[in-house]
Amino acid sequence: MNKWITYAQIAFKANKVCYGAQLLPSVQNQTAKLIIYSNCIGQNIKKKILNKCQFYEIPCFGVDQSEFDRITKRSFVAFSITDPQLADRILEQRKGTVISDGLQQTKEKTESESQSAK
Repeated sequence: MNKWITYAQIAFKANKVCYGAQLLPSVQNQTAKLIIYSNCIGQNIKKKILNKCQFYEIPCFGVDQSEFDRITKRSFVAFSITDPQLADRILEQRKGTVISDGLQQTKEKTESESQSAK
């Protein structure tokens, strides 16, 4: 198991996360130190999260559904970590990510990439 997933699980057990209706207000209040979202998230909410993270300069990244399910089995697609030390540890452990628009994200396969690969 990846170390960053373990740190995210610790954040859940320590109740240092916001999700659901508290997610975007935690970004606006700048209590969120890191946003993690599933790549199966809808385009509208993904755009809202990315725009708010970019405006408030909060790092965020997307993960595969299988990785997201290892963190939590709850039925949501994004959460924020409010503890700065845990957020720093997770970002430290995330290697091989692509920096895009000042945000840290995993490389997602877009429709244009998948069509050009055919």
